[in-house]
Amino acid sequence: MTDSTRIGPGPQALSAAISTILSVAAGTAAAQEQQVTGLEEVIVTATRRAERLQDVSESIAAFDADAIAMRGVQQIDDIVKYIPGMSIAQREPGGTTIVFRGVASSGIQFGAVSSSALYLDEQPITQSGRNPDPRFIDIERVEALRGPQGTLYGASSQSGTLRVITAKPDPSGFDAWTEAQVTSVSEGDTGYDISAMLNIPIADDRVSLRLVGFAAEDAGYIDNVLTPSQGGSFDNSDLVEEDVNSIETVGGRAALRFDFTESVNATLSGIYQDISADGHSDVTPASDAYADVGDLQQVRFSDETLDDSWYQLGLTLNAGTPIGDLVISASYFDRDFHYEADATDYEFNFNCPKYDLDYNPNPPPPFCQPNFELYNFGGDPRGFAQNDEQTEITTFEARLQSPADSDSRWSWIAGVFYSKEKGHTQFDSFVNGYANTPAFAYMSYLEYYYNGEFLQPTDQWWIGLYDSELEQRAVFGELSFDVTENFTITAGARWFEYERFFALHQEAPVGFDGGPNTTLTDEVADTTEDGTVGKFNLTYRFNEDRMVYATWSEGFRNGGTNPVRPSSILPRSFESDTLTNIELGAKSEWLGNRLRFNIALYSMEWDNFAVQIEDPQGAVFQLGYVNLPSADIKGVESEFSFAINDAWQLDATLGYNEAEVSEAVELVLDPDEPTIPVQKGARLPLTPDWTASLGIEYRARGRLLEAQPFARLDLAYVGESVNNLEGIESVADAGGVQTQEAYDTGDFRVGLEGERWSAALFVENIWDERANLFLSNRWAVQRQSINRPRTIGLQFRYDW
Repeated sequence: MTDSTRIGPGPQALSAAISTILSVAAGTAAAQEQQVTGLEEVIVTATRRAERLQDVSESIAAFDADAIAMRGVQQIDDIVKYIPGMSIAQREPGGTTIVFRGVASSGIQFGAVSSSALYLDEQPITQSGRNPDPRFIDIERVEALRGPQGTLYGASSQSGTLRVITAKPDPSGFDAWTEAQVTSVSEGDTGYDISAMLNIPIADDRVSLRLVGFAAEDAGYIDNVLTPSQGGSFDNSDLVEEDVNSIETVGGRAALRFDFTESVNATLSGIYQDISADGHSDVTPASDAYADVGDLQQVRFSDETLDDSWYQLGLTLNAGTPIGDLVISASYFDRDFHYEADATDYEFNFNCPKYDLDYNPNPPPPFCQPNFELYNFGGDPRGFAQNDEQTEITTFEARLQSPADSDSRWSWIAGVFYSKEKGHTQFDSFVNGYANTPAFAYMSYLEYYYNGEFLQPTDQWWIGLYDSELEQRAVFGELSFDVTENFTITAGARWFEYERFFALHQEAPVGFDGGPNTTLTDEVADTTEDGTVGKFNLTYRFNEDRMVYATWSEGFRNGGTNPVRPSSILPRSFESDTLTNIELGAKSEWLGNRLRFNIALYSMEWDNFAVQIEDPQGAVFQLGYVNLPSADIKGVESEFSFAINDAWQLDATLGYNEAEVSEAVELVLDPDEPTIPVQKGARLPLTPDWTASLGIEYRARGRLLEAQPFARLDLAYVGESVNNLEGIESVADAGGVQTQEAYDTGDFRVGLEGERWSAALFVENIWDERANLFLSNRWAVQRQSINRPRTIGLQFRYDW
């Protein structure tokens, strides 16, 4: 999407800025004679033990609390632009898909197992296509583990894992802070964000308590504009409103730590968050259906709301034992997710099939004839859909590993894992005045013919009930041996077993249960499978500052069964798929820890990968999974940091990804139905070909108002991607593969940091770029998720 009002550097901004600034930086560095402080060390726990980021022979990006604050990161979509090899697709709040290294098969999925994992502390809280979005308030660290993490993290870590690690109680002393900010969005409204933290040592430093609370309103910036319906018999004048997509977020955390001895402690924690949105944050592009829609506008004929409420309870025990360090964690996650969405275009599409509109774009009343009387809503329906989801995840893990201070040439970790995830979803569709439509009259007559009574009047014409349960067990371990002082071999494996249950119940209309052509579906499916994935790593350290490594690793994703209606020709089951990764990497620091450069090159094969498709029979409208032979994925991830002197620092990233189907296939589901072709070279969705970022940070040596001035500029480039796998999309009347255009953005922050306070002025999306984050065909007329327009804000923090 091109924004005619855009100002700023344009698509070439990043490359020009890199060239100019690096030349200036080189001259500045040569002119400096004074002592220069090195780059900050980041400690990560990606390998389940605390290590320097530079000592881990894996491709990892990590951001500590200072880096998160300096970049103004508040949620997942704020941080992804700094992580090569990671991308996201967004549909609405709570509708985020995380993708690592291009391992994605569908732009939209329903009831799938994700190829990437989201962890909150010790627990995976992954939900494919609808991951929770924890607010990054009082976060100790965010880690992005790129590539298969199957041995230590299991299923849904097939391609990578994003870990959000909250700050824990600190028994060493009292600490507290409060923070507030106000924002103004270009062409939109104003918002606010307030948060506070309190850390209290109790009982002679043996018990400590940490409390966190936050409340925010993200300002709306999308207008619902006056528009006639596609059939022309009504308009949305009753719903016309500006800035409909404001979002309110409230939440908090409480953690209580018990230090029983110097080597034994336990932490009990609780986290709560609620997101409420007045509207959905996507726009309606100009099209044949709605030709006059402008920038930052949408067309809706029914109210849209969203509420995403979840909490997590956790208990973690750390104990040093004579044979090793023991960690035991147990967590419970509970989520209630609800939305209401305008379904007018979706239902018009059923009532008036697309080929009829192509033949006659402006049909007279009764507009056009539906293929099936079930969808004869009277020509120009107005309606909405609502979705309710409940999710419960219970996890337990115990692991024992060699002591961190051991002098042995051997190091090891072994553990067991268990999880149980239960889900219930109810999806309902409504047509206003449905009881007065030909569809209702027809179905009510059938009900009387077969069962002797008419349907009760209702506006609800569809209900779908989806119940699932996934139970997983695993045993895992890794073993490392220092062959020499510089050369280490690591091998790991994970045995897993899972049981997956899925039940599907559908009615259209609600209460109908008649005749041989019934639309009622009531199917149950079970799957049980076990297997093993492995890892092998060779690491050579030239010295404590430089290493190279080679890794072979595997990741897996659960298969399952398709609980489809009897008339469907989709297969009744689909197999697990496996990702095999070969990776070469190097990590290095130079100039006394002032210059850091990391790079990883990878080649992956995704075998037998599962994709969700729609039954090609026109009357069935059934989704299910099929396996495609393979996809090849190749790419590079690189990160660069340079402390020019005590005042200036540069950070840069560059990533490239090529993810394609490696073997052409013709899906033949039934000899009497058309085949579904998938071409060799078809791009996998949701992953840009190129990504890059450049950060320039300045901290003054002098003082102003007894505080240190600072400034930071961040530029980011995201290349083009596609919104679905060509020829396959999990929506009715799919719109075909579409390109999501490349874009570049810039953020700037300047402020003062005192001993106990800080203040900052910031501008996000400096040149007001319109970026298409995802092109969704879910509701028949395309909706585009876009980034937030230019936002100006003030932030103040006080440390008590």
